[in-house]
Amino acid sequence: MNAARNRVGFAELTVGKEEGEKLPIDAASSVRDGTVDAYVGSVCTALKGDEVSAQGSATLAGTYAYAVQEGASADCEAAVEHWKAAFSNFNGLPPRLPPQYTEDTEPYDNPQNISFISLFNPSENPKVDCAYFTCPAKKAGKQQQDVVPPLKEPEEVEEDDPESSNDVESPNPGGGSESITDKEVKALVCVTTPDALKKESAPYTQAQWDQITAGLNKNAAPALPTFLGFAATAAGILFL
Repeated sequence: MNAARNRVGFAELTVGKEEGEKLPIDAASSVRDGTVDAYVGSVCTALKGDEVSAQGSATLAGTYAYAVQEGASADCEAAVEHWKAAFSNFNGLPPRLPPQYTEDTEPYDNPQNISFISLFNPSENPKVDCAYFTCPAKKAGKQQQDVVPPLKEPEEVEEDDPESSNDVESPNPGGGSESITDKEVKALVCVTTPDALKKESAPYTQAQWDQITAGLNKNAAPALPTFLGFAATAAGILFL
């Protein structure tokens, strides 16, 4: 992350150590209370739903970056490249400088764009904390088997029997099997602080955006010949 920031002339990130600078998932805590579990659950819900950021932490106000991956451990370089690639998402917006922040409106309704701003957090003395989340697939309870008991014939029901009725008895819930309701998701999740996104404020000044533009354009790969560019695009689509 700092290699990318150095290219645009931004201050290096340092590892957050205080409350409010760290993801609230302290594994060293002797007791995992409901707050930690609720936070992890909110992150996994956001990842599976491709939401802009996780909710549910009262102690952390920062800008999130995440990249869904598949490996046993995080690929930080791939994540940073994914976040940097969002630069092109801002170029077609008038004005070219990213607009004032309004939640759930373009371009801030795209999690990759939020990740870009987290990576290039312009705050002074910015902090970062990262973790590799593994969100297991949810499993539903045992499914009921489609077994319906035979209905009693009319003559089998005695009028004077108070325990008899026309209701069908519940089937035996025994047996059945668990069903998976979604897929396992793994992702590198980082948060930078202080929060770079404030309502009704642009995340960057014009000077800061000019730094980002100059730095990323300077380090962009040279243009490919037309045919090779088309081939590369086609190959990229195949791997989506």
